[in-house]
Amino acid sequence: MLAVGDRIPDARVWTTPNASATLHEIAAEGAMLLLFYLFDWSATCTNELELLRDRKNEFQAAGFQPFAISRDSPWTHVAWTQVLDLDFPLLSDWNGEATRGFGVEHEYRGLQGVSERAAFLIDVDGVVRSAWLIGDTSVPDFDALLAAAQAL
Repeated sequence: MLAVGDRIPDARVWTTPNASATLHEIAAEGAMLLLFYLFDWSATCTNELELLRDRKNEFQAAGFQPFAISRDSPWTHVAWTQVLDLDFPLLSDWNGEATRGFGVEHEYRGLQGVSERAAFLIDVDGVVRSAWLIGDTSVPDFDALLAAAQAL
């Protein structure tokens, strides 16, 4: 897994079904909180993204735009965003470039190449400022993530 001080990979991700960008391009627009999660529509991931939705403004006030990323398709992201009323971007790592590049690829119940739940605070230069490996069955400690963001 990437550690503090590492540069993020220049992985291409889908921002919509018809548009893509590299993580470097996205980071250059402003510091970001990047949350890797396992699957759209799963119970724990639903809880995680609803919590992020409810605390998005706090992260933005600390200078970090929240993004969530998984290996799911950009089309399922559109549907899930609408159902959960999310107001932050979901990035599709369909080809797994980001998952592998961040070192968070793992096997989950026989499924290969799944993104492990992890969080990264990334500055505008694409450098990791904080990193957490969270695991499959729990949601991030958003108080700890926010405190770290506010301290930077």
